[in-house]
Amino acid sequence: MPRTWTHVGRCWTNGEPFLALDGELLPSWRGLTDEAYEALVPLLDYSLTGVPVGAGTAALVLTDPEIGDEGWLEVFRADDGSIAVVQASAGDYRGTLDAALAFPAGDEQVGDVVTVPSGRLAFISAALDGTGEDGAFLLPESPGPTPDSDVLDDGAATDASPLLVVPPGAFRLSVRWRTELYEDAVFARWLFTREG
Repeated sequence: MPRTWTHVGRCWTNGEPFLALDGELLPSWRGLTDEAYEALVPLLDYSLTGVPVGAGTAALVLTDPEIGDEGWLEVFRADDGSIAVVQASAGDYRGTLDAALAFPAGDEQVGDVVTVPSGRLAFISAALDGTGEDGAFLLPESPGPTPDSDVLDDGAATDASPLLVVPPGAFRLSVRWRTELYEDAVFARWLFTREG
């Protein structure tokens, strides 16, 4: 039976990757203050799907420059507990997001396992700190309709990222890189599937 997806948040990227990590690890990521992001940049590669943070691992959502240098990463939650992040570029933005979520899994890149013992899964820009003055601005997930447009509205909170409440446990990341649906519709998808 196909999953039913609900849009729960979005992250604005200027090309920098995002981390998905347990809320307890946020103080350990010092992307700006301790230049952890600058140290990470030379290591960035499509094969890298996780980075050590404190006593755990953060999944790496490495944006695909072939889709766009900047734009929204849309975050969805499924009825089976899966979470997806989609980067898309298309004239029919909503239709492309829907197609990305429905696209079959199977030949994707299998990535790292991310444990979330606290039950709080945070998405933050790797260029920021996890907490503090230079930390990411986290907002509780906000279920709502799938966005119709990737336009950056004047009032959009481009410094905010979603914080999801999940059952404590682990997620396996799998990545589908740039996938062309038709001439002007492409997407990449990061799928977090519950383990165990």
